[in-house]
Amino acid sequence: MSASEHEADRRGKILLVEDDPMIRALSAEWVEEAGFEVREAGEAAEAIACLEAGDTFVAAVLDVTLPDMDGASLAARLREIRPGLPVLFATGNPGLLDEVWRGEGGTEILRKPYSTRDLNQSLAALLGGPSA
Repeated sequence: MSASEHEADRRGKILLVEDDPMIRALSAEWVEEAGFEVREAGEAAEAIACLEAGDTFVAAVLDVTLPDMDGASLAARLREIRPGLPVLFATGNPGLLDEVWRGEGGTEILRKPYSTRDLNQSLAALLGGPSA
């Protein structure tokens, strides 16, 4: 096993939900570079299926605008399956999130467009650890 695979084991798995394939691929690469394993989903239904199948995640990174469900509703559904799941909302319009999200704590907001550094810092803030 390589050093990066050991680091991924140590930091856990992130559920990344983004409907734009280019943004999803780049974000997944950055999350992996930060030492996490990544499970990608392009829509809410796929993300819900991951948790219902028993996948274990340390956090979820959710696009706020998805084709089949808004990110706030998805976060609420994921937390029904896994209470307390930390959620990082990625959005170009945080005002939209303010209008719909009335959930519990354990959330951070990442403004689009973001860099690998922004993503790492937001994950670190969400999970209470050092940024990669």
